[in-house]
Amino acid sequence: MTPALLLIVAIAYLGGAFLVIAALAKALSSWSASWRTRSHADPVDERLQARAAAAMAAVAALANVAPLATDVVAYLGTPTGDDARPAGDGGLAVTRFRAGHPATVVFAQASLTGLSRPALQSLAAHELGHVVRRERSSAAARYGWLAGYLALMLAGGGLTVTALLAEPQLAGPAMLATTSAAVAFLGLQVAFDRREEIAADLFAVDLTRDLEAAAELMRFYEQNVAKPLPAGRLGRAWAQLERRWFATHPDPQARLSAMRRHLVDQQAD
Repeated sequence: MTPALLLIVAIAYLGGAFLVIAALAKALSSWSASWRTRSHADPVDERLQARAAAAMAAVAALANVAPLATDVVAYLGTPTGDDARPAGDGGLAVTRFRAGHPATVVFAQASLTGLSRPALQSLAAHELGHVVRRERSSAAARYGWLAGYLALMLAGGGLTVTALLAEPQLAGPAMLATTSAAVAFLGLQVAFDRREEIAADLFAVDLTRDLEAAAELMRFYEQNVAKPLPAGRLGRAWAQLERRWFATHPDPQARLSAMRRHLVDQQAD
Protein backbone atom coordinates (compact mmCIF):
# COMPACT_ATOMS: atom_id res chain seq x y z
CA MET A 1 0.00 0.00 0.00
CA THR A 2 2.83 2.39 0.85
CA PRO A 3 4.42 2.37 -2.65
CA ALA A 4 1.05 3.21 -4.19
CA LEU A 5 0.55 6.11 -1.78
CA LEU A 6 4.06 7.36 -2.42
CA LEU A 7 3.35 7.26 -6.15
CA ILE A 8 0.16 9.28 -5.70
CA VAL A 9 1.97 11.81 -3.53
CA ALA A 10 4.82 12.07 -6.03
CA ILE A 11 2.34 12.77 -8.81
CA ALA A 12 0.63 15.38 -6.63
CA TYR A 13 3.94 17.10 -5.87
CA LEU A 14 4.95 17.06 -9.53
CA GLY A 15 1.60 18.55 -10.48
CA GLY A 16 2.02 21.24 -7.83
CA ALA A 17 5.54 21.98 -9.06
CA PHE A 18 4.21 22.33 -12.60
CA LEU A 19 1.58 24.83 -11.43
CA VAL A 20 4.18 26.85 -9.52
CA ILE A 21 6.55 26.91 -12.50
CA ALA A 22 3.70 27.92 -14.83
CA ALA A 23 2.69 30.75 -12.46
CA LEU A 24 6.29 31.98 -12.22
CA ALA A 25 6.70 31.87 -16.00
CA LYS A 26 3.48 33.85 -16.40
CA ALA A 27 4.64 36.44 -13.85
CA LEU A 28 8.06 36.79 -15.48
CA SER A 29 6.47 37.16 -18.91
CA SER A 30 4.12 39.87 -17.64
CA TRP A 31 7.00 41.67 -15.90
CA SER A 32 9.13 41.61 -19.05
CA ALA A 33 6.25 42.84 -21.20
CA SER A 34 5.50 45.63 -18.72
CA TRP A 35 9.05 46.95 -18.94
CA ARG A 36 9.05 46.80 -22.74
CA THR A 37 5.72 48.61 -22.89
CA ARG A 38 6.80 51.20 -20.36
CA SER A 39 9.92 52.03 -22.32
CA HIS A 40 7.79 52.86 -25.39
CA ALA A 41 4.72 54.29 -23.65
CA ASP A 42 3.86 57.97 -23.88
CA PRO A 43 3.65 59.94 -20.63
CA VAL A 44 0.22 59.80 -19.02
CA ASP A 45 -1.89 62.85 -19.85
CA GLU A 46 -2.45 65.22 -16.92
CA ARG A 47 -6.10 65.33 -17.96
CA LEU A 48 -6.39 61.63 -17.16
CA GLN A 49 -4.70 62.16 -13.81
CA ALA A 50 -7.29 64.84 -13.04
CA ARG A 51 -10.14 62.56 -14.13
CA ALA A 52 -8.93 59.79 -11.82
CA ALA A 53 -8.68 62.19 -8.89
CA ALA A 54 -12.16 63.60 -9.62
CA ALA A 55 -13.74 60.13 -9.70
CA MET A 56 -12.14 59.22 -6.39
CA ALA A 57 -13.16 62.54 -4.81
CA ALA A 58 -16.77 62.01 -5.91
CA VAL A 59 -17.13 58.57 -4.32
CA ALA A 60 -15.18 59.61 -1.21
CA ALA A 61 -17.69 62.43 -0.72
CA LEU A 62 -20.54 59.91 -0.96
CA ALA A 63 -18.86 57.73 1.64
CA ASN A 64 -17.97 60.74 3.81
CA VAL A 65 -14.30 59.80 3.94
CA ALA A 66 -11.10 61.51 2.83
CA PRO A 67 -10.35 60.87 -0.87
CA LEU A 68 -7.57 58.42 -1.61
CA ALA A 69 -4.45 59.31 -3.54
CA THR A 70 -4.59 58.26 -7.20
CA ASP A 71 -2.11 57.47 -9.93
CA VAL A 72 -2.40 56.49 -13.60
CA VAL A 73 -0.28 54.05 -15.63
CA ALA A 74 -0.43 52.92 -19.23
CA TYR A 75 -1.69 49.58 -17.99
CA LEU A 76 -1.53 47.72 -14.70
CA GLY A 77 1.66 45.78 -14.34
CA THR A 78 3.97 48.69 -15.12
CA PRO A 79 6.11 50.15 -12.33
CA THR A 80 4.83 53.30 -10.66
CA GLY A 81 5.68 55.54 -7.75
CA ASP A 82 9.12 55.91 -6.25
CA ASP A 83 10.27 52.34 -6.81
CA ALA A 84 10.37 49.78 -9.62
CA ARG A 85 7.74 47.40 -8.30
CA PRO A 86 4.77 47.00 -10.63
CA ALA A 87 1.28 47.89 -9.45
CA GLY A 88 -1.03 44.95 -10.03
CA ASP A 89 -0.76 42.44 -12.84
CA GLY A 90 -3.63 43.50 -15.08
CA GLY A 91 -7.13 44.90 -14.86
CA LEU A 92 -8.61 48.38 -14.75
CA ALA A 93 -7.53 49.59 -11.31
CA VAL A 94 -5.79 48.32 -8.21
CA THR A 95 -5.31 49.66 -4.71
CA ARG A 96 -1.67 49.77 -3.74
CA PHE A 97 -0.91 49.25 -0.06
CA ARG A 98 2.62 50.03 1.11
CA ALA A 99 3.88 50.15 4.68
CA GLY A 100 4.36 53.74 5.81
CA HIS A 101 2.45 55.18 2.83
CA PRO A 102 -1.23 56.02 2.33
CA ALA A 103 -3.22 53.70 0.11
CA THR A 104 -3.09 54.71 -3.55
CA VAL A 105 -5.58 53.70 -6.23
CA VAL A 106 -3.73 53.12 -9.50
CA PHE A 107 -5.92 53.38 -12.61
CA ALA A 108 -5.08 51.84 -15.95
CA GLN A 109 -5.26 54.42 -18.72
CA ALA A 110 -7.91 52.38 -20.57
CA SER A 111 -10.37 52.76 -17.71
CA LEU A 112 -10.10 56.56 -17.89
CA THR A 113 -10.50 56.76 -21.66
CA GLY A 114 -13.07 54.00 -22.21
CA LEU A 115 -15.49 54.29 -19.29
CA SER A 116 -18.26 56.80 -18.80
CA ARG A 117 -18.12 58.98 -15.70
CA PRO A 118 -20.67 56.86 -13.75
CA ALA A 119 -18.85 53.63 -14.62
CA LEU A 120 -15.51 55.17 -13.64
CA GLN A 121 -17.01 56.23 -10.32
CA SER A 122 -18.27 52.66 -9.86
CA LEU A 123 -14.71 51.44 -10.35
CA ALA A 124 -13.36 54.03 -7.90
CA ALA A 125 -16.01 53.05 -5.35
CA HIS A 126 -14.97 49.39 -5.68
CA GLU A 127 -11.37 50.26 -4.86
CA LEU A 128 -12.49 52.49 -1.99
CA GLY A 129 -14.39 49.48 -0.66
CA HIS A 130 -11.15 47.51 -0.47
CA VAL A 131 -9.53 50.27 1.60
CA VAL A 132 -12.49 50.65 3.97
CA ARG A 133 -12.66 46.91 4.57
CA ARG A 134 -8.92 46.71 5.13
CA GLU A 135 -9.02 49.53 7.65
CA ARG A 136 -11.80 47.77 9.55
CA SER A 137 -9.93 44.46 9.74
CA SER A 138 -6.93 43.61 11.86
CA ALA A 139 -3.51 42.67 10.54
CA ALA A 140 -3.86 39.35 12.40
CA ALA A 141 -7.05 38.58 10.49
CA ARG A 142 -5.47 39.52 7.15
CA TYR A 143 -2.37 37.39 7.59
CA GLY A 144 -3.71 34.64 9.82
CA TRP A 145 -4.25 32.31 6.88
CA LEU A 146 -0.61 32.68 5.84
CA ALA A 147 0.63 31.86 9.33
CA GLY A 148 -1.68 28.86 9.38
CA TYR A 149 -0.44 27.68 6.00
CA LEU A 150 3.21 27.92 7.03
CA ALA A 151 2.48 26.16 10.32
CA LEU A 152 0.68 23.41 8.44
CA MET A 153 3.57 22.86 6.03
CA LEU A 154 6.15 22.83 8.83
CA ALA A 155 4.07 20.42 10.90
CA GLY A 156 3.42 18.20 7.88
CA GLY A 157 7.09 18.18 6.94
CA GLY A 158 8.10 17.32 10.49
CA LEU A 159 5.48 14.57 10.67
CA THR A 160 6.68 13.09 7.38
CA VAL A 161 10.33 13.10 8.44
CA THR A 162 9.42 11.53 11.77
CA ALA A 163 7.41 8.84 10.01
CA LEU A 164 10.28 8.09 7.64
CA LEU A 165 12.63 7.60 10.57
CA ALA A 166 10.30 5.77 12.96
CA GLU A 167 7.49 4.17 10.92
CA PRO A 168 8.35 4.26 7.17
CA GLN A 169 4.99 2.74 6.24
CA LEU A 170 3.28 5.88 7.57
CA ALA A 171 5.39 8.29 5.51
CA GLY A 172 3.12 8.02 2.45
CA PRO A 173 -0.12 8.80 4.32
CA ALA A 174 1.63 11.66 6.15
CA MET A 175 2.78 13.22 2.87
CA LEU A 176 -0.62 12.73 1.28
CA ALA A 177 -2.38 14.34 4.25
CA THR A 178 0.02 17.30 4.16
CA THR A 179 -0.47 17.80 0.43
CA SER A 180 -4.26 17.58 0.69
CA ALA A 181 -4.37 20.07 3.54
CA ALA A 182 -2.07 22.47 1.65
CA VAL A 183 -4.32 22.36 -1.43
CA ALA A 184 -7.35 22.96 0.80
CA PHE A 185 -5.66 26.01 2.36
CA LEU A 186 -4.86 27.46 -1.06
CA GLY A 187 -8.46 26.87 -2.14
CA LEU A 188 -9.67 28.73 0.94
CA GLN A 189 -7.42 31.66 0.06
CA VAL A 190 -8.86 31.88 -3.45
CA ALA A 191 -12.36 31.73 -1.94
CA PHE A 192 -11.40 34.52 0.49
CA ASP A 193 -10.08 36.71 -2.35
CA ARG A 194 -13.29 36.20 -4.32
CA ARG A 195 -15.37 37.06 -1.26
CA GLU A 196 -13.42 40.29 -0.86
CA GLU A 197 -14.06 41.23 -4.50
CA ILE A 198 -17.80 40.63 -4.09
CA ALA A 199 -17.80 42.63 -0.83
CA ALA A 200 -16.11 45.57 -2.61
CA ASP A 201 -18.69 45.31 -5.41
CA LEU A 202 -21.55 45.46 -2.89
CA PHE A 203 -19.91 48.42 -1.15
CA ALA A 204 -19.67 50.22 -4.50
CA VAL A 205 -23.27 49.61 -5.55
CA ASP A 206 -24.45 50.62 -2.05
CA LEU A 207 -22.56 53.87 -2.47
CA THR A 208 -23.48 54.77 -6.05
CA ARG A 209 -26.89 53.05 -6.31
CA ASP A 210 -26.16 52.77 -10.04
CA LEU A 211 -26.49 49.24 -11.36
CA GLU A 212 -26.29 50.42 -14.99
CA ALA A 213 -22.85 51.88 -14.33
CA ALA A 214 -21.77 48.62 -12.70
CA ALA A 215 -23.06 46.68 -15.73
CA GLU A 216 -21.07 48.94 -18.07
CA LEU A 217 -17.97 48.37 -15.94
CA MET A 218 -18.40 44.57 -16.06
CA ARG A 219 -18.94 44.63 -19.84
CA PHE A 220 -15.87 46.77 -20.35
CA TYR A 221 -13.86 44.40 -18.18
CA GLU A 222 -14.98 41.39 -20.20
CA GLN A 223 -14.22 43.07 -23.52
CA ASN A 224 -10.88 44.65 -22.65
CA VAL A 225 -9.31 42.81 -19.74
CA ALA A 226 -10.63 39.26 -19.41
CA LYS A 227 -8.57 36.96 -21.58
CA PRO A 228 -10.55 35.15 -24.32
CA LEU A 229 -10.48 31.37 -24.27
CA PRO A 230 -7.84 29.86 -26.59
CA ALA A 231 -8.95 28.10 -29.76
CA GLY A 232 -7.26 24.76 -29.02
CA ARG A 233 -9.12 22.18 -26.95
CA LEU A 234 -6.28 21.68 -24.48
CA GLY A 235 -5.63 25.40 -24.11
CA ARG A 236 -9.33 26.09 -23.65
CA ALA A 237 -9.61 23.37 -21.00
CA TRP A 238 -6.60 24.78 -19.12
CA ALA A 239 -7.97 28.35 -19.30
CA GLN A 240 -11.35 27.21 -17.98
CA LEU A 241 -9.65 25.31 -15.17
CA GLU A 242 -7.63 28.40 -14.26
CA ARG A 243 -10.73 30.60 -14.26
CA ARG A 244 -12.73 28.13 -12.20
CA TRP A 245 -10.20 27.25 -9.50
CA PHE A 246 -7.33 29.76 -9.49
CA ALA A 247 -8.76 33.14 -10.53
CA THR A 248 -8.99 35.56 -7.60
CA HIS A 249 -11.78 37.56 -9.28
CA PRO A 250 -15.21 35.98 -9.79
CA ASP A 251 -16.81 35.89 -13.22
CA PRO A 252 -18.02 39.42 -14.17
CA GLN A 253 -21.58 38.22 -14.75
CA ALA A 254 -21.61 36.51 -11.36
CA ARG A 255 -20.44 39.76 -9.77
CA LEU A 256 -23.16 41.73 -11.52
CA SER A 257 -25.80 39.22 -10.44
CA ALA A 258 -24.63 39.54 -6.83
CA MET A 259 -24.97 43.34 -7.01
CA ARG A 260 -28.43 43.06 -8.55
CA ARG A 261 -29.60 40.66 -5.83
CA HIS A 262 -28.15 42.94 -3.17
CA LEU A 263 -30.15 45.92 -4.38
CA VAL A 264 -33.32 43.84 -4.70
CA ASP A 265 -32.89 42.50 -1.16
CA GLN A 266 -32.41 46.01 0.17
CA GLN A 267 -35.59 47.21 -1.56
CA ALA A 268 -37.48 44.24 -0.13
CA ASP A 269 -36.33 45.16 3.38
